[in-house]
Formats: sequence, C-alpha cells, structure tokens
Amino acid sequence: MARQPIVLTSNLIPNLEPNTGALANIYSNKDPVNRDPIVENEDGTFTIPTYERTVVDDIPDDFDWSMYGRAGPTLRYFHRVRTGEIEYDPSNDVVDPSTLTDTSNPDLPDAAEVIKQELISVGTQLAAGVGAQVGRSIAANVGDGDFTSANISGGISDFTSNFKPMDVFRAPSTGPSAKLGFSPLSDNAELAAFDKIISQGQVSATEASLYPDASRAKISAAQDAKIQRDALVKTGETGILDGMKDRFDPNSAAGRANLYGSAGAGAATIAANLIAGRNLKQSVRSGAKVGVGTYVGTLIGGPFGGMIGGILGGRVICNELMRQGVMTRKQVVLDYKFTRDHLTPTHVNGYHVWAVWMVKQMRKGRFVPFWKHVAGHRANEIAYVYGERSKPDYLGKVYRKVLEPICWSIGFFCKKTDWTVLYNQKEV
Repeated sequence: MARQPIVLTSNLIPNLEPNTGALANIYSNKDPVNRDPIVENEDGTFTIPTYERTVVDDIPDDFDWSMYGRAGPTLRYFHRVRTGEIEYDPSNDVVDPSTLTDTSNPDLPDAAEVIKQELISVGTQLAAGVGAQVGRSIAANVGDGDFTSANISGGISDFTSNFKPMDVFRAPSTGPSAKLGFSPLSDNAELAAFDKIISQGQVSATEASLYPDASRAKISAAQDAKIQRDALVKTGETGILDGMKDRFDPNSAAGRANLYGSAGAGAATIAANLIAGRNLKQSVRSGAKVGVGTYVGTLIGGPFGGMIGGILGGRVICNELMRQGVMTRKQVVLDYKFTRDHLTPTHVNGYHVWAVWMVKQMRKGRFVPFWKHVAGHRANEIAYVYGERSKPDYLGKVYRKVLEPICWSIGFFCKKTDWTVLYNQKEV
C-alpha cells in the first residue's frame, strides 16, 4: 500500500492560510473520508462498511513533484471511498468438520508408514552405492582378459576383503572398488597425477621454516611435474572428449569400471526394491533407471555429468507432476532440454536442495495445486522459447525470473543433494 503523503489537512501540518513558503506546492486532500464504525445490530449481527481506494484524479498535470525527491513521479495519492456494507452473522460462522472430509481421496499414511518408506528410500540408495563398488571390483578382477564366472567370485572376494563400514556411505578413494575416472597410465591419469604433485608443492612459510628440506623437495617435485604436465597437455590427448572416450571403451580399465559399476548399481537397486516389497516390473524399471543414470553421469564426468545422469536416472517436481497426471511427458522433456541449454549445474544443485523435500510433501498430497499452477505456467513459457507455443506466458516468465536466481544462489552456497532417494522406491 502506498504511503500516505503529508497533506495540509493532516495532523502533522495544520491547514495554513495562505499557503506560503516551503509549503507552497503541497497538495491538499480536500475531502478526506473517515472510516465508519462497525455497527452491532439488535439481532446479534454486525453491519460492516466496505471501502476501496481510488486514485486522486484532480492533481494538476503540471504539479511540481521535485519537492519529493527522485521518487516523486512515482507517488500517487488515494481517496478512501465507501462502496457499501456487508452483514456478518457470527452464528453462521461455524464450520462442520464433516464437510471438510474428502472421501474420494485415500487416507494419508500414518507416521510408521512414512518412516518405513523413508528407510526404504535410504536403504535402496545405499544398496545402489555398494552394488556399484562390487561391480567395479569385478571389473578390476577381469582386467584385460575375457570375462568368466570366476571373475565374479574373485571380484566379490576382493570387495569383501577391502570393505570398511564407512564404504556403505561413500566409495573408497583407493582399492578395487574405488571410482575410476581414467585408466591407469593413460594421458588423463598422468595429468591428474601431475596436478596432485603440483598442488602438494604449495608450501607455507611456517612449513618452510620448520621443515626446510622437505619443503624444498616438495617445491622441486612440483616444478618438475609442472614441466611434464605442460609437455603432456601439448599432445592433445588430455581433453574432455579423450576422457569420455576412455570411460566409454569397454576394453579400457575406466570403461570396464564404469560399465560394471553401473550394472552393479542397477542390480543392487532391483534387489533392494524386491526386498522392500515392490513387484518385479517396478523393481526392474527402477534398477534400469539407476544403472543408466550412473553410466551416463560417470561417462560425462563432473557436475554436468551428474546433472545429465540425474535427468536419465530420476526426476523431481516436474516428474512428480507427470506421475500424478498433471504435466505431460512432452512438457517434462522440454524442461530437461531447457535445463541443458539455459541453466548450470549450480542451478540444478540449488533446485535439488529444496525440491527433494517438496516432492516428499507432494506425495503426501500437499502443495500439488500450487506447483500445478507454477509449473504449468513455466512449462508454457518454455514451450514458447522452443517454438512449441505461439505466444509467451508472462506469468511463467515471472516465475522463471524469480525461481532461477534463487536456485542458483542456494546452489552456490550449499552442498550437492542426493535427489535419487526419491526414485529408488517410487515409480517414475
């Protein structure tokens, strides 16, 4: 609501005559309308006056707004105008609880069921991670030879002998089940090794004074690594495409680790879903999504790879709306395309920070109408961007301009969120 200006009829400035000096151009609201009181009637009802504000239309066009500073032209004056009255009966202001019950919708799950589903979700995700580790251990056991049944038992044996309790929550950094970004002895692997040596050569003044010999050795090793790294980069075999080619080749160590690890993640997801009580078809579909998402995400690598893997392996609010029949598959596909073309991994990360919780609420029947409205208008605007709609959706454009910067800001400060927990036991 606009702030009321100080006028001559206010309590702050008396109605001076003549209007002189610094007050020469102040506009005077000549007919202020006071608010009428609420009247209690004899029958127990209340008569309540209603008002609206209308813009003052008698301000001269040449009125001098400069006295109000830079914001002067944006100021407007308003009248309060009585429009009528309403009758309020307190005896009718009673809600029958029975009228609030919608028998057409299923009852929400109780607390025990919610906890159960959350535990199943977490357990399935952990199982997928462990399955990927087993798959990579098998890949390491296969080596450059042909795959045999003995490789499975050998890989599982290697996995169990090196397994530590914390490996349930994250892949180990070393060993047969570790994630393999590049094949050993490849140019990209050598480049990563040189980068590690160079980073270790950053010696502080305190370290140099306490351990001069060790510090000089680190600095010397970093300098040598820098020379070798520069020479390696000039070969042209250390680019992003070369790394992807290495992870795609099933005959390379990185390629085998990616293939077997993704298969292990998918197989473990299927097993976990079957144990949780899902049918075979649902379990296989969930396992396939997790496996494909893991493979593609690892193949591309980096934050962008994780984003693409997420698109293939799981979806968030838009997918939930599609699952509930609110959005079409075409709208969701266009949303993925828009994310790829116009947003960054930081946007996606920030979106997942809050969207994972939101989807869990939507599955309980909450906020669905709100997101139907927001996502629908945004989908219309995205369709316009890609020529699938003849005119823009201005409300959808507003939602884009508001939500996208918010997501980016959250993603800039927050850690990556594991959104895949939403889809390990839920149908996509």
